[in-house]
Amino acid sequence: MAVHMKPKINVNALLFSLNDVVIDVSYSYRSVVCKTVQLYLENMGLAPSKEPLVTPAEVTYLQKIGHFTDYWDITVALIIYFVEMLQRVPSPTFPIKFHVPAMMAYLQVASAQVKMSIDELRKRKNIARLAHNTAAAGGGVDGASHCLPFNNRHLVVASGSITKINLVGRIFQELYLGANLFEQTYKQQAVIVQSSGYSEHESLLIDRTILEQLSQKLPLGIISERPQIEAERSLTSRQIKQFFQVVVTLDDLEKSGGKKFPHPWLLLEAAQRIKPAPTQIGYIASNPSEVAAARIASTTVPFTIIACLVGAPDLDRDVAREELERSNPSMVLGHPNHLKELILG
Repeated sequence: MAVHMKPKINVNALLFSLNDVVIDVSYSYRSVVCKTVQLYLENMGLAPSKEPLVTPAEVTYLQKIGHFTDYWDITVALIIYFVEMLQRVPSPTFPIKFHVPAMMAYLQVASAQVKMSIDELRKRKNIARLAHNTAAAGGGVDGASHCLPFNNRHLVVASGSITKINLVGRIFQELYLGANLFEQTYKQQAVIVQSSGYSEHESLLIDRTILEQLSQKLPLGIISERPQIEAERSLTSRQIKQFFQVVVTLDDLEKSGGKKFPHPWLLLEAAQRIKPAPTQIGYIASNPSEVAAARIASTTVPFTIIACLVGAPDLDRDVAREELERSNPSMVLGHPNHLKELILG
């Protein structure tokens, strides 16, 4: 006779972080961060290298220890870090025409006198120190910005529209999406990448059957700082979108004027949309900043915060666990598949 175990926690809704809990981005976003940083610096005129300037393992370390959640922000922080290693560079006149070729030309003119190579930057880097200094300054891209010099920030073209002046975002998105998907998404031809994108290397972390079983028991939702079109494409291509009642993304956050993690806006918005209104929400997070956001959100709606280790495959497991536990979740899971026993019994 089958023995049915009682669930170990009682929640009546579940929210998932998309990256590193539902979708494995180890070979997509983390690789794109590395490639974007190097392409950006080489476009400035720094002597190129066949060896990577930054490794995916270093991206993971900076993300987890430096309290990042957004991979765009990690990319910007790393570019700031490296351009501030350069000699002070005078600021030329900003381009009158706002398009990608003009931004690339601006960078090349601005850095024309720089005598530095990618290989030299690699020798000088200390990503572990950057991560700890960033955390001490408050974490995330703001923490990185505060703990680094402020001599060459004009060399970091990372704001505004991706189709016009945001060169960091443009390189990142072309690499991630690939030429064809970039054109479909932004209605503009790719100018930096002519190949397929790193998004093709993503895979499902949690077992699809477990997601289906969870969705039959209670409402599920997705929280993501990705653009909506990317989040929904990722869910749809893996045939799991139908399991989620709510999907809250970067688009929702920007429309509302909300703030990214560790602010709780994404979580509170998802909690408000779930029907019937939950009295206890389980949230499966992968980063300390997400855990911190859920703790703040718990003052409005009760959250059981479940931190998941699987999103840091190239980080020492004890280090990853210690960092997550320091953020004070309700519990730490090794893998999201363990939700079956935890929720379903």
